[in-house]
Amino acid sequence: MAPMQSQVGHEEPFAIQFSVFLANRVGKLRDLLVSLAKAGIGLYGFTIIDSSEWAVVRMICSDPAKARELLQAEGLGYTEKAVILAELPADDSMADICSLLIRAEINIAFAYPLQIRSHQRPVMVLRTDEHTLAVHLLVRNGYTLLGAEDLADPR
Repeated sequence: MAPMQSQVGHEEPFAIQFSVFLANRVGKLRDLLVSLAKAGIGLYGFTIIDSSEWAVVRMICSDPAKARELLQAEGLGYTEKAVILAELPADDSMADICSLLIRAEINIAFAYPLQIRSHQRPVMVLRTDEHTLAVHLLVRNGYTLLGAEDLADPR
């Protein structure tokens, strides 16, 4: 079997998602977004999980190394995970992806769209309980997966 590749031909397509823990207080999200912008870090997509005391901001950034340095410098708690970035070529692509994963008994832990497009197509962030198997399955079924290096040039 050929190695998995991202859109521009790099092996093992994945991106780094940061889950940033913020006190659930007015202005904390804005502070994070302003810090990213001032540091020249593009925010390609994010979602927020809210609770009464804390919020978790899951985000994909243009420069993971720079984002990591910023989060550490600001003393923010965070984790990192590899996520799948799948280009959606048709309106029913997410339903198709869900069907493929269900047949393989792979669960989606979370999904959210990126704000950028690839080849004029939407891109979804996916985290599954079987990352490698999900990547193989999607590639084998013709889906284009993006890697972190593809985000620099989403075309």
